[in-house]
Amino acid sequence: MKIAIVIEFDVLAERRDEFIARLREDARETLADDGCLRMEVLLPQDGGPRVLLSELWRDRQAIDNHRLKPGHSHDWQLPLISGKRVTSCDVLAD
Repeated sequence: MKIAIVIEFDVLAERRDEFIARLREDARETLADDGCLRMEVLLPQDGGPRVLLSELWRDRQAIDNHRLKPGHSHDWQLPLISGKRVTSCDVLAD
């Protein structure tokens, strides 16, 4: 079953441009991973501090393989955000 992951970041205002550039780069690299079907960086139209990442994966194994990839880390995000919420969803229709 396909899995969607939606991550909502609370980005520090003074670091927003840097965060978006790094997240876009990270998303492009992740799209090369086997089983990553979609990776979208989303900016809410209200212009606030939130940035969202929408991911679509073939299955749980593909996500696990991505997480185990050498050098994989989200530590770069820590000094750029004040919070983060992750929601994993089973995809019933696409």
